[in-house]
Amino acid sequence: MTDEREKSELYRRLTLVRKCAEKIMAVYLSDVMQTPVHLSVGQESIATALCYCLNGRDFKIGTHRSHALYLSNGGDVRAFFAELLGRKTGCSGGMGGSMHLIDTANGLVGTTSIVGGCLPILPGLAMACEKPQVAAALFGDGACDEGALAESLNWSALKKLPAIFLCENNRYSVYTPFGQRRAARPIELAKAFGLAWLDVPIEQSSDVFALAELLAGPIERVRQREGPLFVECQTVRALDHSGVRDDVSAGLRPAEEKQLFETYDPMKVARTRMNSAQCDQIDAQVAQQVELAYQQALADEPATWEAKL
Repeated sequence: MTDEREKSELYRRLTLVRKCAEKIMAVYLSDVMQTPVHLSVGQESIATALCYCLNGRDFKIGTHRSHALYLSNGGDVRAFFAELLGRKTGCSGGMGGSMHLIDTANGLVGTTSIVGGCLPILPGLAMACEKPQVAAALFGDGACDEGALAESLNWSALKKLPAIFLCENNRYSVYTPFGQRRAARPIELAKAFGLAWLDVPIEQSSDVFALAELLAGPIERVRQREGPLFVECQTVRALDHSGVRDDVSAGLRPAEEKQLFETYDPMKVARTRMNSAQCDQIDAQVAQQVELAYQQALADEPATWEAKL
């Protein structure tokens, strides 16, 4: 990717996701947020690149780890924090929390806390698409342990649906490593059902610019109704399952995981592709945006539950 405006926009979106995660980490242990959270530090480039290749008319659906999907898709930052803080101004009215984000104005129909719950919804969204609309689901390798994956792939292939399955494979379901859960990688199932596929190593998936370029062509072919697409991106989860603690230091995952993040941190990789002064300027602007949005959300009115009899 050589266009500087495109690179700046991708970097801005990537930085927004990371800065929001850092703000959450800074306040979470104070218990100001009552919702469980699942951060995607180390994986942000995947959602960012995907959303850059989509538009506001395309349908998207995610899982419990979908902050990056909401934010990189153009979601309102104040409404994001308000949702996590349980405020009426939240994107789900303050009643859904971190795992139930929605932004229909930008095509995000919702996110689900049920592992693999987005998979059977994707074919339905794809069936509702009008050309050149597409539907995309972003999910982890843990979701692929559910039988719904095979059913969803089969139906999408059978009906040649404009569906994009994008798996963020960080190789862990909470703390259970991939090899103890699966006999084969998720992409092998997609191949068996005849889907178009992309197998993306961490060297490319951690580079938001390279990944956006890689996804653009195959997604355009989905738009042209050439059939569904399955993408498996190798990645690394920097912190624990919720994303606010260092589980490697606690001995819950091997030290190699921390080394992998240090090598393939999407922010570090992106900065090597851009002018450092430009990056610093964007970093400062986004940090200010995030802090303002958080303070505004904190001051908003709390959501209240009213039973309807």
